[in-house]
Amino acid sequence: MEKFRFSVDTHLFRELGELLVGRDSTALIELIKNSYDADATFVRVRGINLKNDGTIVISDDGVGMTDEIFRTAFLRIAGRYKEGHDRRSPVYGRRYTGAKGVGRLSAHKLAHALHVESIPDASVHSVSSPNTPVSGVSADIDWDELENQEQSLESIEVGLNVRTISELGDKTPGTTLRLQNLKTPWTSAQLTRFLEELHSARPAEELLKRPLNVREPSLIGDIRPASTGSDDPGFKIITEGDFRSGESLWENLVNRAHWLLEIDASGSTVKYSIKPTEGNIQRGGAPDTYYFEKHHPNPDTGPFFTARIYAREGAWAESRASELTRFNQRRGGIRVYLEGFRVLPYGGRRDDWLALDRDYARKPRSFDLDLDSSSSSYLPQQENEGFLSQGNEQYVGAVFLTADGAQTLRPVVNREGFVEDESFEVLRNLVRGGIDLVTRARASRKREQQAEDRRVEEKDLESQLSRKSEIRTGAADDLRPAPAEPRATEGRLKHPLVTARQELVILGESPAIPQDAKSQIQRAQIAVELAANREQAWDEERIMLRVLAGVGLQFSAFVHEINGILGQANAVRELTTFVAEAADFHVRKRMLSELSEAVEQLVQSLTRQSSYLTDVVGPDARRRRRRMRLPDTVKASAQLLAKTLAERSIRFETQLDPYVKTPPIFPAEMAVIMTNLLTNAIKAADTGGTVSVSGKSEPNGGISLRVENTGTSIDLSDSEKWFRPFESTTLDVDVVLGQGLGLGLPITRRIVEEYRGRVKFVEPSNGFATAVEFFLPLPPQGAGA
Repeated sequence: MEKFRFSVDTHLFRELGELLVGRDSTALIELIKNSYDADATFVRVRGINLKNDGTIVISDDGVGMTDEIFRTAFLRIAGRYKEGHDRRSPVYGRRYTGAKGVGRLSAHKLAHALHVESIPDASVHSVSSPNTPVSGVSADIDWDELENQEQSLESIEVGLNVRTISELGDKTPGTTLRLQNLKTPWTSAQLTRFLEELHSARPAEELLKRPLNVREPSLIGDIRPASTGSDDPGFKIITEGDFRSGESLWENLVNRAHWLLEIDASGSTVKYSIKPTEGNIQRGGAPDTYYFEKHHPNPDTGPFFTARIYAREGAWAESRASELTRFNQRRGGIRVYLEGFRVLPYGGRRDDWLALDRDYARKPRSFDLDLDSSSSSYLPQQENEGFLSQGNEQYVGAVFLTADGAQTLRPVVNREGFVEDESFEVLRNLVRGGIDLVTRARASRKREQQAEDRRVEEKDLESQLSRKSEIRTGAADDLRPAPAEPRATEGRLKHPLVTARQELVILGESPAIPQDAKSQIQRAQIAVELAANREQAWDEERIMLRVLAGVGLQFSAFVHEINGILGQANAVRELTTFVAEAADFHVRKRMLSELSEAVEQLVQSLTRQSSYLTDVVGPDARRRRRRMRLPDTVKASAQLLAKTLAERSIRFETQLDPYVKTPPIFPAEMAVIMTNLLTNAIKAADTGGTVSVSGKSEPNGGISLRVENTGTSIDLSDSEKWFRPFESTTLDVDVVLGQGLGLGLPITRRIVEEYRGRVKFVEPSNGFATAVEFFLPLPPQGAGA
């Protein structure tokens, strides 16, 4: 009777080797981990001619493989070789990073062919088999030939050639993998992205060492990122050829930080330490250190970890084009390491695993932090503390996990990240809680600094006015004003109403002032108090009036869009009825497709309007001035007008530096400026035209932005009239955008000039008929935002 048994087709190589690894860098790091597991002290990774189907060579000084280990471990898919010896390496006691026995097949994702040469360390391998001669191995694997045989793995005869190396002589132990004939040539962009991930595979030494730029002792000291023996000399990745890395600027980044956050969540109590750096103290910051504690949410199962994170207020470098800024973009963010190897994609570009970029845009009012009562009272919640939230670019650091401490974290199948279950949420919330504590500490320090500045200013004023009063005392009969004195506070007063109040108090008490004048001074004092009480409310009211005026200019567009949404809603209702009544399967399938498309259009229309209204009249849009990415502000307004652009076949172009930010401005005001300028440009461009938006940072700070169109040109010598109210550049009634009221440009100029900026018509670029340009400067030194 024939015996039935399982067999595995060669197609499994592609399924496991290529599809179980998400990206090229992950595949390469899996092979590097094998060198680490082999007790290597270094691994060399060389890229050769990568842009033309080149070669990758990975060589290490590890214990190597015997021919028997190659046969029973390397060639055995999902083998259990690493499950013995408590999953520890034989020399340094490293916790094995490999778990599934398929990591070596990552070579299949990168290249068509693989050459392996391994020289075993006889002193290590002879221990387990003292009576067996130790031999090395040299093998060639052609993945394409293996897959094309359409046989089971046990019966393949071509595509795998192995030669035993029995004469080891004085050969140096170690393993070399040569990945030949890469699957695809690499573009410069792909290589740059790959290098970013490769060079961050291991944590920077500056994140592991005890910090030297803070005064207080470190909470966690030197960090051992992996489970290993005390005599482990470490593991270094050396990149060569096309993989060669530039100069490390980690020390510069760390020294430019303003705050250090350390988290010790290795036990049942989670401890936080927040310290200002020396650079922060030298610029006037307080030397206070904050310590907080809370109970670990899962004290029995974890996850347990340590973390060291540096934070900076403001840009890391003076210029967006500086090498330090580019280095921060490549290596910054808060990354996660497991047994000393990075877990992608956490902390990479466009990864927001801690929701820092999200909250930087949303600006929550405050944070709900679950701390021990003593910690909470030590640093109480600050008013509007969330307004100081910062994005990922302002942080550099890492979270360090070990296999024992992260047993509850489950890696996803393609080895990129963890399953976002309850255990992962615990990790995320504990780390994010530390970041929010840093923000709270910054808010507390800023409030103290503002109070101190105000006390110094008031004391200075009192001193100045006291001297004036002494000069006038004893000369009541001489009412001539005292000679003007230099004012130490002139030109830098942050609180003019405080100045006026103090001046009036001193004048009211001066014996040199006639009695009949004192009643007038008292009336002035009352007026100043009323002005102080109303100043903040009026400021917000004035902003809101301008914003609502800008929204009003979009009323015709809203009406047109709402009518379109109503039509789409009616179409959805009718299609729903038809689908319910249709009996034929194919008819119902076609109508369901149409219904899905109609719903999608409806959602897009509602999203455009909701996004615009949120940007313009939402509470955060006028609560606090902040810096915004220039491309984001243009994109938000362009999305509102996307349907109009498409209907008129207008080409929309942008030339914007992705890293340029606006000076501090209310988001609502920026939305009104951009929407007004784009609306005018679209009206002028007409069907088939082009609208172009370009922007850049200016040498002396601030930004300039130009909006151009291919419509009818205007006379620049007479262009100022279009900034007068009710002087419209369009006379015809636009069905979508309405007839121009002549208020869009005046409102825009009023907003821009309030920030000491300018807006005007300028000479257009070649191919364009009209251009409007506006400039927003940075606020004066020390001015409030």
